[in-house]
Amino acid sequence: MIEVAAAINSFLPGAQEASHAPPSNEPVFILSSGQLQEIITQAVKKAIQPLKDEIDTLKTTVATLESTQETQAENQLIQLRLIHELKQKPEEASPLLDELYKEMKAIGRKQTDFATAARMVKRSKARLFQLKAAIALDQRFILVPSESHSQKLLIRLREDP
Repeated sequence: MIEVAAAINSFLPGAQEASHAPPSNEPVFILSSGQLQEIITQAVKKAIQPLKDEIDTLKTTVATLESTQETQAENQLIQLRLIHELKQKPEEASPLLDELYKEMKAIGRKQTDFATAARMVKRSKARLFQLKAAIALDQRFILVPSESHSQKLLIRLREDP
């Protein structure tokens, strides 16, 4: 019975107004599918453009970083070559260091200054100072500061075990 009453009430003029949405005051547009497609395409392009710009910026950044990496790799290769060359140079000084070692052993000296060492090997003191790094790297010698003079270095033979 209630269902019948509800069905009858639905025919009343007030019930019809309540069941329908009020008409909108906004204008209604009718677009063809081509026009709608064009509007959507433009909106998508507009939304995608900042992403494309960011991609271009990132590509430029990657190219710059790759260039920097190549430069650093080249520099590292140059450094390795220079280090290798520097390791080779003490071998050139080795005959002179061998001579100094033999002279010091023959005379029985455990240490000497650069001037005396230069006289032992018949070279200039300046030449021996050029070999200071090679002497320091040679396992037969130790460079020690002089106890009597703060700026003077002595060449000392390492003690054999």
